[in-house]
Amino acid sequence: MGNEKFWMIVGGIGLFLVGMNMMENAIARMAGRNFKRLLRRNTSSNFRALLSGVLTTSLLQSSSVVSFLTLAFVASGLIALENALAVVLGANIGTTLANWIIATLGFSIHLETAWYLVLGLSGLALVLFQRRNTLQQACYFFIGLSFLFLALEMMKDGMLSSVEKFNLAAYTSLPPLFFVVIGFGMTFLIQSSNATMAITLSALYARAIPFHLAAALVIGSELGTSLKMVLAAAGGSPDKMRLATGNILLNTLTTVLALAFLRPLIQLVQDTLGIKDPLQGLVAFQSVINVAAALLFFPFLHRVSGWLQKKFRNGNDRSALYLDADIPSLPGFAQEIFKLESFYFLKRVMHYNAREFHLTTTACGMDDLFTGKEMEREEKYHNLDEHYADIKKAHGELIEYYVHIQKQSTSQQELLLVNQEMKCVHSAMYAAKGFKDINHNKNELLQSANDDKFGQFEQFSRIVQKNLNALSALLKNPAPESVREGLIALLEEIQKDYAALLAGIYRTAERDSVPEKDISTLQNMNRELYSSTKSMIYAVGDFMLKEEEAELIRNLPLTVR
Repeated sequence: MGNEKFWMIVGGIGLFLVGMNMMENAIARMAGRNFKRLLRRNTSSNFRALLSGVLTTSLLQSSSVVSFLTLAFVASGLIALENALAVVLGANIGTTLANWIIATLGFSIHLETAWYLVLGLSGLALVLFQRRNTLQQACYFFIGLSFLFLALEMMKDGMLSSVEKFNLAAYTSLPPLFFVVIGFGMTFLIQSSNATMAITLSALYARAIPFHLAAALVIGSELGTSLKMVLAAAGGSPDKMRLATGNILLNTLTTVLALAFLRPLIQLVQDTLGIKDPLQGLVAFQSVINVAAALLFFPFLHRVSGWLQKKFRNGNDRSALYLDADIPSLPGFAQEIFKLESFYFLKRVMHYNAREFHLTTTACGMDDLFTGKEMEREEKYHNLDEHYADIKKAHGELIEYYVHIQKQSTSQQELLLVNQEMKCVHSAMYAAKGFKDINHNKNELLQSANDDKFGQFEQFSRIVQKNLNALSALLKNPAPESVREGLIALLEEIQKDYAALLAGIYRTAERDSVPEKDISTLQNMNRELYSSTKSMIYAVGDFMLKEEEAELIRNLPLTVR
């Protein structure tokens, strides 16, 4: 093979990968949020999850993006493992759409001049309309598409030349298993099954390899692409490892079965389906094995997910429940996860505050605020110190993730929302710290033989319960006007309670029924409970109201500061 033609093939592969990457990123940025919502909302059953995988991958034309999104959803508890496996099966089918386009248009229709024109116009528009984001992403998409087909021309020319100058007979006599390994290695190295398919189609077009060996290359690429998910899940949560392991297990079985039934599958495509064109036949072969794999494994997803649950026990030491440092930086998604974690942080602080005064979630109206996964986490704490330590650790993880979003996000709206949610987290953390600081004072009242001191604890406990019930009710009410009025009313209520408790403490001092040093303790506790509850009110406002309305709550004139 001449050096010039060899480097043309190498350059074609590189240009193809750049084109695919540009198209993926452009589509993800133009409509990524809609695809994410589609994927997230349509995974309630295995069948819907399978269809979602097919549809989102067909539209995005990137099984990698869909796979990484699914990993993130699973790690955050938004998709069950069983449904996620169905999404991955669907993604394997959806990714073949691009190959159908390549096989149909990339080889049978020669439009190099047209693609030069598309490339030139897109590049010109990209420079002229830099401030219009949607148009800019559309330009990137068409530039990537141009690269894709120009890369195919480069690979075709290089392959045709190599066939003329190099005798491939020795290689074509090797068994299909050898080409399965080659397909696996190529896909693993270049991290794109579509690129492997393009190379294989070029080789088939140039008659460099016979059809059955090209099919073997395709089989190998199906397994090679699954390693991307393993690399993405490495060192992550057990849920991510379960999905990555399940994916590679299903793809390995698909590879073994496809190789074992290679001849019958080829006959199915060429004779039964009547597809004589070798390029379209090869894509049809890929589609057949992916559809067959989905049909074969779909009934067993429940058993597979059950086995994976047992295989990978929860050993995650992260305190945050939904955050995942490896979530891909797609527009909007990081903010959605941050909001979910912020809401859980708010609820877990409320639960901690209730526990400090021996109150249950039921007594404080919080039972239906928590999801099953959240309540499972809340029930694991053996003592209050452990509970507070986990909240404090989660606070640090939220700050770390917040900084990550600040660096990655280009959306001003996303940053405003995240800033608002971060205010909520800080206020809730301050409230938890306030309850933590009076822990020893509270225990002293609780264990006291002095009836006045124990009675003071019961009074504090009743007020805490009343306030938590009020906050729980507001969190269940999405109407902004009701939330705003409710928070204002609660601010007025806690000021009245503070004044009433302070007056009661003074009356106790007048009766000399409590030592002087305990009077100071009761005053400090009253002040701390007031400040902490005020912070919780601000936290709920930051989470549920718009920024200007939340600031209005913060800036209300108060009789107690």
